[in-house]
Amino acid sequence: MEPSSQGWTPPGGPAPAQPPAPSSPQPDPYPYPMPAGGPPGMPYPPYGALPRRPATNGFAIGSLVTGIVCCLPPLGLVLGLIALAQIKKRGDDGRALAIAGTVLSVISTILMTVAFATGTVGEAWDGFRKAARESAAADSTFDLRTGQCFDTPGRGLEDEEEAESVRTVDCDRPHEGEVTGTFSLDRFDEWPGQKAVETEAERRCEGINSGYTLDWWAVPETAEPYYYMPTRDSWRFGDRKVACALASAGPKLGSSVRSDRTTLDPAQLAYLEGELAVDTVWWEEPDELFEDDPEANRAWAERMARTLETEARELRAGPWPAAAREQALARAKEYDTARRHFGRAAAAQDENGFWDATSEAGDAFRQETEIAVRSALGLATEPPEEPGDLDDEDPPPSEDTTV
Repeated sequence: MEPSSQGWTPPGGPAPAQPPAPSSPQPDPYPYPMPAGGPPGMPYPPYGALPRRPATNGFAIGSLVTGIVCCLPPLGLVLGLIALAQIKKRGDDGRALAIAGTVLSVISTILMTVAFATGTVGEAWDGFRKAARESAAADSTFDLRTGQCFDTPGRGLEDEEEAESVRTVDCDRPHEGEVTGTFSLDRFDEWPGQKAVETEAERRCEGINSGYTLDWWAVPETAEPYYYMPTRDSWRFGDRKVACALASAGPKLGSSVRSDRTTLDPAQLAYLEGELAVDTVWWEEPDELFEDDPEANRAWAERMARTLETEARELRAGPWPAAAREQALARAKEYDTARRHFGRAAAAQDENGFWDATSEAGDAFRQETEIAVRSALGLATEPPEEPGDLDDEDPPPSEDTTV
């Protein structure tokens, strides 16, 4: 018998039907009674937003800020009172801020009232304006430029040892000093020491001052050479600049001392440059006497002769106005006479011959002629007390005492 896919029926007929197995009880998805009116499927009322916290009153914040900074105390008081009224009416937050701002504003208002009554505010404002003006006019000594006039900080030039800034002022107003020029210490690779810097500053500033004040008769006697130079500390930060100046430690200078090609007309410039050329060589006279170094003295006399020859030629060809031509030619004749005497000194073989020749050369210059030329050209006509008078029997001093 082959197996069959049909079910097998037991003898005696089919088995009686069995009752279904009892199913397990299902839990009630909502074990709690549903409140009337609730949305279907929700066992509780919906969670709404939490109660809104009252916003901080803006006037309260403004009152506190104004009270702290003390800029407008009455405004802070007004803002505080408005804030308290709105907080009481609307329930805003910020009552503590409004009270603090009101109290601070009241205190500030009282203090300001007292200050106005006693004049303290006026004094403070004047001091502030003065400090602002001084700060605006302050210049670093690194930035000084030719032609600037200045006052030094503190109690003046005599008390100043080291300064980082000065107060620049108008040159037409009283001032302590005037910048005549600047130069850089480029030839030094490393800090050379204060003494070396001072020596270089004195040497270079002497020539710069002379070129800035060609009409040195017009320079006040109180004006002396002055300069700002690098220190060891400023050198580390790249400071190589020296600012040359003429400054007065006594009475202040009343106007600019400048007289160079930027302020002089062609005739004035030609005359003063010629005089400066002669004076420059004259001031190079050797410190040693003829008997101690005859070669150096004869060489100097030769330079004087050549310089006088050149400047006499320039005087004859100068761009003189009619009123100054006669005086300029008279000065040229004096140059010629002095040149001949210096030529003799350059050939002198003994001390007496040298000094006789240089003395006669000095006598050739007449101060009356120089004053006449200056007067005709509109230059200063009052000779300074120093460096001496060319009418003296002795030669002019060997050092520069023009400023």
